[in-house]
Amino acid sequence: MGWEEFIFKKTYHTVREILSPEKDPSLKSKIVKLSELKPRLSILAKSLTGENIEILTAEKEGGFQDQTYFLPGSYSHGPDIFSNIQFYIFRILYMSEQKKLGFHWKKGEIKSRNESLKAAKETYPQVLASLGKNYPDAKSIFRSVIESEREFQRSIIKNKDQAEDLSLLYGVWMSSSAFTLENRISSQELLSQKKENDKIETELEGVPRERIETIQADLKSQEDYTLMHQFEKVETAEEFQGNWRDFDGSDTLSEQEEAIRELDLRHTVRSNEPTHSVFRTDFLSGLFAGEVENDRSNENPISYDEWDFKKRKYRKDHCKVFPKKFPDGNHGFTQGIFQENYSTLNSLRSRMNRFFNLKTSLKRQSYGEDLDLDAALQYFSDLSCGQTPAENVYLSDRKRLREVSILLLADMSLSTDSYVDNQRILDVEKTSLVLFGQICSEFGDRFRIDSFYSNTRNHCDYSNIKSFDEPWERSRDKIGLMEAKGYTRIGPAIRHSLSLIQNEKSQKRWILLLTDGKPNDYDRYEGKYGIEDVKKAIQECERSNVGVFALAIDKSAKQYLPAMLGKESYRILPNPKELPEALTDFFIKLVR
Repeated sequence: MGWEEFIFKKTYHTVREILSPEKDPSLKSKIVKLSELKPRLSILAKSLTGENIEILTAEKEGGFQDQTYFLPGSYSHGPDIFSNIQFYIFRILYMSEQKKLGFHWKKGEIKSRNESLKAAKETYPQVLASLGKNYPDAKSIFRSVIESEREFQRSIIKNKDQAEDLSLLYGVWMSSSAFTLENRISSQELLSQKKENDKIETELEGVPRERIETIQADLKSQEDYTLMHQFEKVETAEEFQGNWRDFDGSDTLSEQEEAIRELDLRHTVRSNEPTHSVFRTDFLSGLFAGEVENDRSNENPISYDEWDFKKRKYRKDHCKVFPKKFPDGNHGFTQGIFQENYSTLNSLRSRMNRFFNLKTSLKRQSYGEDLDLDAALQYFSDLSCGQTPAENVYLSDRKRLREVSILLLADMSLSTDSYVDNQRILDVEKTSLVLFGQICSEFGDRFRIDSFYSNTRNHCDYSNIKSFDEPWERSRDKIGLMEAKGYTRIGPAIRHSLSLIQNEKSQKRWILLLTDGKPNDYDRYEGKYGIEDVKKAIQECERSNVGVFALAIDKSAKQYLPAMLGKESYRILPNPKELPEALTDFFIKLVR
């Protein structure tokens, strides 16, 4: 970068920072951000509709599409914070009523933005009338929000002939999902050839997008591309126009962040090339993969059903699970973890010792260390009535008996390669598995450690690290071989775990799921479909008297874990460092 460019860039940034509306103290004191309200708004939307509504950030006004509500990322047009919070409540109520009335484009209808705004504006009075009829107690909120927005719009209108823009109140019409199929694809095209130095180095929050287009890479065009030499160096970033270039995967995101945020990026491509940076945003894709060829026919997979919530029936033998065992690992791996986490391990040992050395008092015993007052009263009562009393009038302290089998199921998908609070999720998982496994081994409990990832329904890999009967010292170093790959098809993994733990004779049998993300896969396992399949798999476990508990390292997990697992069947960890302690908490709670 030349000195002229450097000076211009610094001056431009300074001026833009000074003129930024968010620097206005009055605005800063009343602005409300969607990210702060999203969990509560999601609960409200689910309560109103009875559906698993997901809330995403809109590009502008927002609207709804199937089970997804799009809302503005922030709002500050009201006089205070309370008024601006009411705006979001109004929009949730409005979209839920709009959805019930069927005011949206039908599946396959593609309309321009102007047509969508016009349709939303024309039906606005009808939706308001329906809202007032169904929610009479909320009329004061509706009036307050509408008046605040109208007053704000009047304050910014410079031309008296210009009409008020109330599109933030009624949004835009959107169409139902119209998925298109990709061509048939070989599973080998999905497998990333991950190298040891391939890791995510930069991760930034992207610009909201309500709809993107996923396209398939034109490998021939990439091969035919000839690099043209420019004598004058030109650095540009532009939107995809159909010209294919090599995917080098290099990390230039920080350098190009400013330019990328100004582009209207709406194209994604599926590739098995490794990447070193992530420009992350939530969106709805209008595409899902077609059938994936089963090119592992020489192996012997186990078939499992998958639940189709729309048809309300199982898709028979829909998923193929490939069980395998991890090879022996590096013998120094666990020793390094023990040394790095010496104090944590000792703290966990102390907690377990304190708990398991406590004794349980058994009532109405024939001998014991203390008198059972209830039994003694019953004894004298029987005597006074002329009956022969029972002589079991003592309390006996016994050590806790534990009949527990735990199967730890670790998510090994590519999402675990990301970072939370500067810690790689997969590394935290590995450390936690080693520490928890050591504690379980020292206290003589039966446990098994498995991991999973998927590359479509035909390729769900399920790897065993330690079986129930395998010595811990022989298997613990295998944990170091875990690496992030593939997608997160949770349903087949839980069903296979169930088939394994059902053979255990313990009184309490639990599957403990360690994950960081919601269900997803290459071939349509996102959204409600994946969540409902996981929910069904957990119901299958409950029918077999097998419990399922999840520990999630993901701040957005509260949006979908309740729908999948139910109340008190999960714990969300805002900080990955809490995982070892959370595993111990779960275990102590389990054996109480």
